[in-house]
Amino acid sequence: MNFLSNPIVARLLWALPLLLVVIAIATTRAGLEQRAVAEAGEVVEAEVTGLTLRERSEITTGQVGLRYTPPGAAAPVERDVELPIILLKEIEVDLAETPEGETLRLPIVVSEGSDQIVIASHRRGTWLLTLSLAAMAAFGAVVSGLLVGGWNRFLAREGDPALKTTSGVPA
Repeated sequence: MNFLSNPIVARLLWALPLLLVVIAIATTRAGLEQRAVAEAGEVVEAEVTGLTLRERSEITTGQVGLRYTPPGAAAPVERDVELPIILLKEIEVDLAETPEGETLRLPIVVSEGSDQIVIASHRRGTWLLTLSLAAMAAFGAVVSGLLVGGWNRFLAREGDPALKTTSGVPA
């Protein structure tokens, strides 16, 4: 018996499309919140406190440290924000061009009561990217759901293919 042919395992494979649906819903909510912040938020100057880039052959990631005072708050907040690599490279160039002893200031858009941060110069691109990631997760959920459903129907109709010989007669 093949591992994936086990009826219990075949049923448990439904967790993959379900997980992708949850990811798509959460990412859609974040994208819509980013859109609301980008359209109605307040532009605030944030100080760049640090930039971390990890460039490896298998994955490139990074984050920027920001210090800013949100609308309606009395004290500044420090956050590390993960951004797409293209934006991090742009910030890295600006940071390198900043004279010694000065702090790079980055205009961001924030909204009271929201933890979303949108780079002011890339308002539309930020939420469009997030919603496109949600669409990819939804597409993956549909495709994996079709594959898992087809596999479960095949097992119910034909049985375990590992138990059949080349002539189609059960071993």
